[in-house]
Amino acid sequence: YQKSMRYTRLAANLSSGISLVLSNSFTTTGNSQIDLYGDGSDSVILQSEPWGVFELATVKSFTLNDSLKKAFLIGNDVQKDLTAIYLSDEDRPLSVSGSTQITGDVQLPKAGIKQAYVEGKPYAGKQLVNGAIKNSERNLPALKEELLARIQRWFTDTSSAAQKELPSSSQSFYENPLVLRLNHPFTLSGATLEGKIVIISDSILTVKKDVSLKDILVFAPAIVLEEGFRGSCQLFATDSVVAGKNSVFNYPSCIGVLKPEGSKSQARIQLGAGSVFSGILFSYEKKRSDLQTIISLGKDSFVRGEVYATGYIKIEKPIRVEGKVSCNRFIIQTPTTLYENYLIDIDINR
Repeated sequence: YQKSMRYTRLAANLSSGISLVLSNSFTTTGNSQIDLYGDGSDSVILQSEPWGVFELATVKSFTLNDSLKKAFLIGNDVQKDLTAIYLSDEDRPLSVSGSTQITGDVQLPKAGIKQAYVEGKPYAGKQLVNGAIKNSERNLPALKEELLARIQRWFTDTSSAAQKELPSSSQSFYENPLVLRLNHPFTLSGATLEGKIVIISDSILTVKKDVSLKDILVFAPAIVLEEGFRGSCQLFATDSVVAGKNSVFNYPSCIGVLKPEGSKSQARIQLGAGSVFSGILFSYEKKRSDLQTIISLGKDSFVRGEVYATGYIKIEKPIRVEGKVSCNRFIIQTPTTLYENYLIDIDINR
């Protein structure tokens, strides 16, 4: 009976600790021990630290020798942001054609939005946008500098010894991260990597479809994922991330490309045809270059989350996005023509 009562109390305190960590008032990074009710018998330890683009939290409730604990990732609450599209103002309108549907608010160039007749098809909808239309600025809303800096630091981390191979590994989120470094082109196959693991590669990393990745972070100049890959992970590159056809990225996943200053190549993310992605896709460069970054979404791909490009979003129709899309310019590739700032047979639903 006493054990059952202690468990019930610890579970209630654990729930209170989770609510504290998720509250807007909680800003502590590192360990924070709190006596919930000031009577010395209901203590929780709260800890928060960055994990890729998300926050990693651990909560532990304890009394005497009994304890309960929970680890989880935290995303941002975006329910108040109803924006479906943010298109930078480059003095050209957005044109819609075919079965395009835009549901949610949009921020567009002052030139506005118009119907277009493309490849023998008019715009099939009754209204251009199912939501409010507002003016956009010349530049996209800025990404958090602190977030970008902590991602970029991993690319130059040399604190661990180089690995010759990567066997299956699992690391608890209650422990320090397991950092695995590679200093040569590497093909990862047949392994399961899960938990608080960081892979840092000095060269191109190829991931076969028989690899299982869950919650880990990967940093490399270029990452190539074989057709049919499935997992939930955060992948960051300085040149490119290419996912083959019919890849599935479960939530919470992230693919980010951060183009170094002075780079002469066009940093890109390519999501293969028929792929499903749940999470965040983003490309970034500090200063707009002639070869702006590009995110390519293949035919029949489905994104549930956010797509943010400080450059172009290239679309091979049809695709569907449940979430928000931000870019400087849209590019639509058809068998005959390349269209700029056109949406043809595209469904974006905030």
